[in-house]
Amino acid sequence: MPTPKPRGLLLNAPEYADRVNLIKKIKVDGAWRFAPVVAEPNGRLKDKVRINGAVETHTEGAYYIEWRERGKRCRVSVAREDAVAEVRKKAVELQAIRDGLIASPEPVVEEAVVQTPIGDAIDAYLRYVKMQRKSRTFLTYRYTLDVLLRSSYKKKYVEDATRQDAIDFMTYCYEQGLGSRTVYDKVVTVLQLFKKHGRSGLMEKGDWPKYVDAIRPMYEPEELNAMFSVATGDESDLLKFILGSGLRDQEHRTIEYVDLDFRHDLARVTAKPKWDFTPKNWEERVVPLPHGLMERMKRRMERKKARPHDLVFGNTKGKPDSELDMVVKRVAERAGLNCGHCVTEHGNKCAEGPHCQNFFLHKFRHTFATNHLRDGVDIRTVQAWMGHRDIKSTMVYLKGIRSKDAAHKVNNGELAGLVA
Repeated sequence: MPTPKPRGLLLNAPEYADRVNLIKKIKVDGAWRFAPVVAEPNGRLKDKVRINGAVETHTEGAYYIEWRERGKRCRVSVAREDAVAEVRKKAVELQAIRDGLIASPEPVVEEAVVQTPIGDAIDAYLRYVKMQRKSRTFLTYRYTLDVLLRSSYKKKYVEDATRQDAIDFMTYCYEQGLGSRTVYDKVVTVLQLFKKHGRSGLMEKGDWPKYVDAIRPMYEPEELNAMFSVATGDESDLLKFILGSGLRDQEHRTIEYVDLDFRHDLARVTAKPKWDFTPKNWEERVVPLPHGLMERMKRRMERKKARPHDLVFGNTKGKPDSELDMVVKRVAERAGLNCGHCVTEHGNKCAEGPHCQNFFLHKFRHTFATNHLRDGVDIRTVQAWMGHRDIKSTMVYLKGIRSKDAAHKVNNGELAGLVA
């Protein structure tokens, strides 16, 4: 049986007995009303409706499908991206009922349009984020929604959000001095909120903030050797473990000796409820470590007389150490690697102490990924080791690869002789 076409998308007729209509709740002259949707020739929806015979664009409101069943009008809301598919699905269902292939369900009660004040929408979404995401993520979302969006959004209801509101939010972020990459992330957060209330597809391709996708910084062998040469035993353990494992900052702060498999040279990233730690993306993973590094960790455990559930890099009280980033900076300064030009947001000068912004923990993770890709480890394997859900997060490290084969070709090509 052929699939019924979504009839009625362009019509404003009262008969509903043999078709499913796609309509939209819009505001006309200050009052809400339903109007038939006008689809593009390719079937896409561009917020166009027919009002008194004329086609108008209305970005506010929500989409609904409407049909008659047992003499009653039925109406349910649908997301814009699913609207046409829902029309087809309901049309197939009604045809099957008429043909006696399935039983007729109870009629759907006509659904009323519920308008959510923007403040209530923000509060509810932040409660959800607080329960489902990490505390640091919650704090970022809270600033984005509770401070920036509340200040920039001028409408009463979240369902009234339009493309212009998204652009106004982006402009407001720029006015607060935020950079393009930060603004991009905050726009994504706001659009997630809008989508939960039926307002999706607001931003067009050219609307998004433009930013430079920089090459991830990595440590050069000379820098690493210089740091290792002046580091103490405990400092070397830390720096070499981070470099060899590629763990995130919170992961190596909460790793315990029980997570180190000395027999198979593996490190496990697992949830630690007592430290309020959950792996990113809620996924535990295993990372292989060089045998020499595992031997170093075994000696550290023996030297510290540590128990299996002791933190490998805990502070003097046996708790996660929040000052590990300063270990890197102090070692870099001791090795004479400070650039001499950095000034922190608190006014600390790189030329006067361990404040160089070129040396930080996460840079070891960048170095880990780049070196493994350069040495021929396939990108899917590196993705698993890094704990990336999206391979695009791993692909950014391809920019920093300096292929030995490419270098050989560059130095032996005709151009190399011409520029020497």
